[in-house]
Amino acid sequence: MTAGFIPPPEWAEVAVQLKTSQSVTLNAEGVGTVSFSPDHANQRWVIGGNNVPGINVFTNQPAAATVVPYCTLALNSSDITQVGQNNQRGTSWGANNDTFAGAIDVGPCDYVSLLFYPPPGSSDAQIAALAGVIATAVITGTKYTRRA
Repeated sequence: MTAGFIPPPEWAEVAVQLKTSQSVTLNAEGVGTVSFSPDHANQRWVIGGNNVPGINVFTNQPAAATVVPYCTLALNSSDITQVGQNNQRGTSWGANNDTFAGAIDVGPCDYVSLLFYPPPGSSDAQIAALAGVIATAVITGTKYTRRA
């Protein structure tokens, strides 16, 4: 177990590898969101952990792109304007090739979102440069499915 949640001893769980990905095309405002959640109510996820990066984000931009989106990792929020201290899990300043490390518990009723958006203070031209960029997130970890 790599994250904070420890299941009760009567739970019989089967653990399998978690690896999933999703892409989004940033809109005219340079904004896009991808969300992930457990498959059903008897499943929970532990993303990352044990010095293994759990989430990789990247874009289809060249490595030397001058304007790169930020990416915020949030639990149970899919709107950057609604992310608070309780559900924010970190921000990347270079979402064209970055990693979120550390273990994250995702319960059966939770979801994880990666929120891509222009850097604060971006000009209209910089925001326009992000429109149409394809941002991708790859999540790895462990799926735990409760059997009893």
